[in-house]
Order: sequence, then C-alpha cells, then structure tokens
Amino acid sequence: MFEPVKLYGNLSESIVNQIMQAINNGELKSGDKLPSEREMCNMFSVSRTVIRDALKILVGLGVVTTRHGMGAYINEVDGTEDISRLASLLQISRGTIEELFQVREVLESQAVIWCTQNANEQDLKQLEHIVRKGKELGDAEESKLALLDAEFHLKIVEAAGNRVLMRLMVNLLDLLGENRARALMVPGRQRLSVLDHETIVEAIILRNPDLAHQRMLSHLANVREAIQSVAHAPSSEVWE
Repeated sequence: MFEPVKLYGNLSESIVNQIMQAINNGELKSGDKLPSEREMCNMFSVSRTVIRDALKILVGLGVVTTRHGMGAYINEVDGTEDISRLASLLQISRGTIEELFQVREVLESQAVIWCTQNANEQDLKQLEHIVRKGKELGDAEESKLALLDAEFHLKIVEAAGNRVLMRLMVNLLDLLGENRARALMVPGRQRLSVLDHETIVEAIILRNPDLAHQRMLSHLANVREAIQSVAHAPSSEVWE
C-alpha cells in the first residue's frame, strides 16, 4: 500500500499524500488503524520525526485521530469530494511559491542581520565549513548540495538566536522542498548558490549587517528566479 518516499522534497507531505490516496482508493477505511510509527519509518524509509510531522498534518486536517498508547486511526470522511478538498490544501501553487519567498525575504534578511550581531566563533567556523563542503562537491551530487543549501540557511537562523524564527524556517524550507531540489538541478545553479553563500558569510565575518542583508536579498532573488523557471516547466504541472 505504501512505498518509500523520495530523498528530497517535502517528506511529510509525501507521506500524507500516500495515506490520503489510500483512503481515496478504499485501501484505508474509517476506523482502520495505521501502522505503528516504527513500521511506517520502515515502510517510507524516513525518520520518526518525519512520521510524526505527517501525523500532525493528518490530525490537523481531521483525517486521523491519535489515541495515547493505542496508535492512529482513520476518521470518518464523507466521500471523495472531502478527500480532494483536503488534498488540495497540501498543494503548492505557483502563486504560493511567490508568497513563500516573500516571507523568506522578510525573515532571512532580518535573520542574517541578527547573525552578524550574535554569531560566535564556532558559528562562523560552521558556516565556513558548509561553504567549503559545497565548493568541494561535484555538480553531479545534487542531493548532497540540496541538503547543504538547507543546512546553510538554517545555520544562519540558528546563529541569529531566535528559536521561533528557526521553527518558521524549517517549515518554509519543507514547503519549498521539491522545488528547491529541482532548482538546484538547473545547470550552474548549485555553483552560483555556493558562491552566493560565500559572499554572505564574508559579510557576516566582517560583522557588517547592511552588507549581509543586501547579499541575502540578492541571493534569495536569484533562487526565486530559478525556482520559478522550473515551476513553469512542463514537468512541474503537478504544482499548478
């Protein structure tokens, strides 16, 4: 019924979509118990954190109820129209991508300012290490570069010292997951992102918040353009 999810993109959303498809197909019915967290980790080849995030989404949509010490159960859902309506809530449209980047620009341009003010020497070394690893990786290693890209942006937010901002960024990167991974597959995009990251780190090391702010906005504009280019490609019709 279930299959392992891709190693990139929004993992929790992929799991939610598979479970909702199983409900729509009649493979899961009202009152059915989902496999245990450990079993689903094996089925989907993901961590327990990803499974728990997927369950939270399903609970929030009213599709699943979790019972302490007993597991997760499928709720009563009235017809395929409700399933389609709920599934549509999880789709990321082209317009949503634009809106997500508007939020990223607000959050990350401020985060990098705080980072220049609050980052300690260990933070700076870690940022330099991430950039160095990115420069060492070959263009064929897109999945590793995608992970390093996320690690870089999350490290800046972590060094900024705001835990609420950290949680928001995790969610934003998760929502943009597959599109970000595909954008990094555009020829030359990986190298450009690494070079952008390097200039941002230079500004942070200089403790120059204005320069860091400017370079972060420039970088995000470049990435947004790359994501929009792949979102308009025929293979991205699923996101429309």
